[in-house]
Amino acid sequence: MSRPLRHLRRTAALGGCAALLASAGALALNAPPAAAAATGGSGANLPYTEVQAENSATNGTVIGPSYAAGNLADEASQRKAVTLQGSGKYVTFTTPVATNSIDFRYSIPDTASGSVYTAPLSLYVDGTKQPDFTLTNAYSWYYGSYPFTNAPGTNQHHFYDEAHRLFGQTYPAGTTFTFQVDAGDTASSYTLDSADFEQVAAAQAQPSGSVSVVDEGADPTGAADSTEAFDAAIAAAGSGGTVWIPPGTFKVPGHIAVNDVTVAGAGMWYSTVTGAAPGFYGNSAPSPSTNVHLKDFAIFGDVQERDDNAQVNGIGGAMSDSSVADVWIDHMKVGAWMDGPMDKLTFSGMRIRDTTADGINFHGGVTNSTVTGSDIRNTGDDGIATWADSALGADANDTISNNTVQFQTLANGIAIYGGHDNTVTGNLVQDTGLAQGGGIHVGQRFTSTPVGTTTISDNTLVRDGSLDPNWQFGVGALWFDGSQGAVTGPINVSDTLIQQSPYEAVQWVEGTISGVSLDDVTIDGTGTFALQEQTGGAAKFTNVTATGVGAPSPVYNCEGGNFAVTDGGGNSGIDGTPFCGPWPTPDLAS
Repeated sequence: MSRPLRHLRRTAALGGCAALLASAGALALNAPPAAAAATGGSGANLPYTEVQAENSATNGTVIGPSYAAGNLADEASQRKAVTLQGSGKYVTFTTPVATNSIDFRYSIPDTASGSVYTAPLSLYVDGTKQPDFTLTNAYSWYYGSYPFTNAPGTNQHHFYDEAHRLFGQTYPAGTTFTFQVDAGDTASSYTLDSADFEQVAAAQAQPSGSVSVVDEGADPTGAADSTEAFDAAIAAAGSGGTVWIPPGTFKVPGHIAVNDVTVAGAGMWYSTVTGAAPGFYGNSAPSPSTNVHLKDFAIFGDVQERDDNAQVNGIGGAMSDSSVADVWIDHMKVGAWMDGPMDKLTFSGMRIRDTTADGINFHGGVTNSTVTGSDIRNTGDDGIATWADSALGADANDTISNNTVQFQTLANGIAIYGGHDNTVTGNLVQDTGLAQGGGIHVGQRFTSTPVGTTTISDNTLVRDGSLDPNWQFGVGALWFDGSQGAVTGPINVSDTLIQQSPYEAVQWVEGTISGVSLDDVTIDGTGTFALQEQTGGAAKFTNVTATGVGAPSPVYNCEGGNFAVTDGGGNSGIDGTPFCGPWPTPDLAS
């Protein structure tokens, strides 16, 4: 499903406003000392340890940091990477843990026509040559306006892809993994961002009583189409039965329909479903599938361009009283696009990478459902979203908890579009909102049902937000939008740590937004403002502290008294006369 682009920003607040009274949109503080800094959230309990290329031994060129769209460093973790150009250039990752696997983020240049090519890159482990990695530009380099194209032009972005390998042995901590440009490595340059090292457990055994897809004729080499074998295994398993995907690669070009069945693999590193656009789909609402459980396998597609009219998602349809656990999804349009209504669906332990659109989207009438403990990065739209489409109904009582969300090249790390009684808690959101978005967002947008009670607690947001290309001002790490109706919430934000925001930390934009309460929010470093108030409405600030603010004032406000602030006490670093004028150049050293 496509979602329309954000409306262009109304121009009234773009600068040149008259000076404001000190009481408008700022706090005259006669308060007790500020509370201790917020601790935020730590995100998912990831099974791997990540090592940054720029912190590793290299004779390549360290690029970044950068906060400008359209360059490689801006989309890299911590906004830095290493470029290897020329024979003999290398970067050596030293694993801090025992590992039998590696997964790394890379980018190779696009071709002048955008055509797909591959290029080898040499790997050495403790100096011993290993089989080359084969890298590609097939899933990177998008251009133009939404929904983007692979034809080279303006607005280049979505530069990175990933490659991984499971070794036949375990290497101890301290082992060196060197990527080096040898004579046969043909890309004009290689940019490496980071490498993940994981001790992958042994393959799981077939569950007792399950039906193996191989016994029904599936080809574990990936050569033959195994769709009929998967369907036959599901039929043979019967209601409430279990289908087994053994170690291997299974070609399934399209959808597998699932209802009242468990589909289990030997582990996400072992059992792989691949093809042009493989996916596991529940029934269409309003009669969702039930008792579906998908776990312990990978879905690797071949989706190279975004087409919002195509159902090419890893998980789809509607599933109630169901779960998806420990599934790795890569190179699809969306990891999981769930069209409601449906109830009680849980995603956990997901690893979703390199999609052309969202990571996980609860689209309309999805209730009492959860995304937890998952790792979602380099998506082409929101990492995790609940979209309470009014045509389908409110998303309600949903929880997005303890996830690590990174590198969204469009939109937000986590977004709540309408709905009520939804919770975002314990998440780590890093380097997101690289275009037209931020870190965590709540909005009355995209014809959503009204924004009701929303809880945002115990989250950490690092380097989130960017310069919006339409608005030409920054988007906040945490931001609220009332473009399609007044937002009254309440929206309760607590124990939130916001660090190194490229632009403002917290933003209110478009329409009228009231009912936002910030409680125990620590802002540690901004390129511009701590608080950017661009709407009418009201907010309450309690124990909000800001340091390292890059703008001439911690608060931007051209609304005057139309934005009313209640001082709950314990605030610091957000007082003084608000700024209203031309947008300042971000001080990214703050």
